[in-house]
Amino acid sequence: FPSHDKKGDLIRINNIIFYFNSEKIEEKSQPILEELLRIMYSNPKLRIAIHGHICCNPNVMDTKLSYRRALVIFKYLRDNGIAMNRLSYKGFGSNDPIYKVPERNESERKANRRVEILIVEK
Repeated sequence: FPSHDKKGDLIRINNIIFYFNSEKIEEKSQPILEELLRIMYSNPKLRIAIHGHICCNPNVMDTKLSYRRALVIFKYLRDNGIAMNRLSYKGFGSNDPIYKVPERNESERKANRRVEILIVEK
């Protein structure tokens, strides 16, 4: 979160990588989670909304997996001492893809399978 980020900014975290069809985060994403935690600790007024997104599913009503992905990030922050009143989370399913579903290749699928952070208060 560069210092110019402000309330209402949406920050895409491209490096939190989930296993396909899972809310399990790949081990190589751990440093990104730790950085997010550090930012939350060093900005005690910061409140965020965690937005989960999925790829590959044209059914926009199916938000379960994206919800679980956002919840994983929420629980990580909560379990590491961030107050729950600073956090919220929501699953968007495939309602807000970067690339149109169905995606044309794995890099487009990977881009759609993401978490975004909305700055609610800074």
